[in-house]
Amino acid sequence: MFKKYIYFVISIFIVTILVVLQTTLSNIFWLSSVDLPISLSLILKTYFSDLNGMNFGGQVPLVALVAAGYLIAYSVVELFLIWVDVKKPYAYALASGAALLAIVLLMPLAFYNLDLIAGARTAIGKSILVLCGILSGYYYGSKLEKME
Repeated sequence: MFKKYIYFVISIFIVTILVVLQTTLSNIFWLSSVDLPISLSLILKTYFSDLNGMNFGGQVPLVALVAAGYLIAYSVVELFLIWVDVKKPYAYALASGAALLAIVLLMPLAFYNLDLIAGARTAIGKSILVLCGILSGYYYGSKLEKME
């Protein structure tokens, strides 16, 4: 049972790291498009600064937002799997993708129509973030399936 919680926390960290990476890279690509010089040092420094800032520098830490969304989504999947026989990796991947989709679509409604996650400002960005959620959910579901 303890391993289940560890895998839950790992899946949250996976998606948080990927969301911050996608946000940082989208900002770096924009800077590059306006002919600003970009170096590997700048990318790494910006990434770790964003990782810190998005989790510890604001009012709502990204990791807490993701954890709340995943807690709801994974609880629904637990109930869903009682009645429907679906492979756990697919069920949790769908649930975590839905949780990320809800976060990126509903967060602007709470913050005066502003996308606080810079990587979620475009449809492609939102799609990549949802894909990040799907990947972490698949990880979680595959670990749970191996536990059985």
